[in-house]
Amino acid sequence: MSDLSNIEQMRLLPRADVVGLLTGRFEDQWLDRTSARTTARHLADLMVGFANAEGGLIVVGVHNGRVEGVSSAGRRVNDWRQAAMDFTEPPVRHRFELLACANADGASDHIVIVEVESSERVHTNVRGETYLRVGDENRRLGVVEAQELRFDKGESSFDSSSSSVFTVAGLDGDRVGRYLRRIGASSPEAALSARGLAVERQGALMSTMAGVLVLAAEPQRELPEALVRVLRYQGSSRETGARANVVADRRLEGPITAQIDAARRLLRRWLPAAIRLQGDGRFAGSTTIPEAAWLETIVNAVTHRSYSIGGDHVRVELFDDRLEVESPGRLPGLVRLDNIRSTRFARNPRVARALSDLGYGRELGEGVNRMFEEMSRAGLPDPVYHQGPASVRVVLLADPIARRILEHLPPGSQRFAEHLSRADRVTTTQAVELLAVSRPTALRYLGVLESQGLVEHVGASPKDPRGYWRLNRRSSA
Repeated sequence: MSDLSNIEQMRLLPRADVVGLLTGRFEDQWLDRTSARTTARHLADLMVGFANAEGGLIVVGVHNGRVEGVSSAGRRVNDWRQAAMDFTEPPVRHRFELLACANADGASDHIVIVEVESSERVHTNVRGETYLRVGDENRRLGVVEAQELRFDKGESSFDSSSSSVFTVAGLDGDRVGRYLRRIGASSPEAALSARGLAVERQGALMSTMAGVLVLAAEPQRELPEALVRVLRYQGSSRETGARANVVADRRLEGPITAQIDAARRLLRRWLPAAIRLQGDGRFAGSTTIPEAAWLETIVNAVTHRSYSIGGDHVRVELFDDRLEVESPGRLPGLVRLDNIRSTRFARNPRVARALSDLGYGRELGEGVNRMFEEMSRAGLPDPVYHQGPASVRVVLLADPIARRILEHLPPGSQRFAEHLSRADRVTTTQAVELLAVSRPTALRYLGVLESQGLVEHVGASPKDPRGYWRLNRRSSA
């Protein structure tokens, strides 16, 4: 939550402001409200969902925008206090607090605030059901989805499971040889087993999924969606039907090192050239988006994606003003959008180590930091991360005006700059949502951008409901 995220922060604000924020905000990934009539079992399910996701706040005693209070709840308040102990496995870590307030009838009352921590492991309720907070809903997961969450949390690892197709002898001999030379080993059986790329099963030495992805000539025989699809668009949007604007579409298969190399060759040809000052003080040729940034983005995508999700693959999409890379699976472990630069966690640790042995990529936090640094050095906005229900998308903006826009906005405004750069316009309502601020604050920021000549208002009057704010690209000339 951008305005209020924990109980300690609540204590720093006037009580009326806290109640107003908790009752007035839209429910989202980090906030849920429930009636004082809720049961301890239902509260426990909500706690499981938040713990399995990114944590958050649960407010009890607010329903349909009305402060009911909990004075009439009686012993249910104590049941709520014990909900995690009685109905979650293992018990969800949380803080429980009563906040004094006036209810809808004006009488003195309280609401309950439950602050749930994001957990490093998967929690269930006592019935064995797994929940996950996704947007503003508490989603009950099926068996396959729950297993995928365990992969995400690192309780088990898909890349360590045994292949049903490839023995060690069936891997690409040339690739295995190059790998052994890189790590200074001679025995493939001992070296691959030690690196988690092979495992004995029923008397045969089988490759693990990590070994298949890195060292098999055709991993797609077992993992059909283990590929990268690179698309090039004409313009700044995706069009369909008669207006379809895809001008190139390549499916890159083979081991993931070959996919990375092929994607690098394509983007070097497709991205416009640029001359930049390098770290050693010399000017050298590059691409409009620095290669070190987009290559690290692609390496991260193939390294940390979920390979257990069927029917999806990594997509690299090049537009006139940006590059987007989307990979299957949510952020792994305790990595969140707000700590991605400082938290290291590999969904596929054996794949990550093998790629590192071969000179590809870095640890997640270190590689992400490098992306940010390279974009900043090129005068471009920071990478923009989006997390959906089952994928992560990274946007690298090639539009320098977006960087100028961000100089006049508060930290965390990349989504607004991305939208404006891509669409060339934004309504005030969209600005409120993208900036996560009130309407008066959004109008103030838009006014600042207008005074700097970066945007201009289009409409019959300042209050025209059909009006919008248009990007003034003349200012970047």
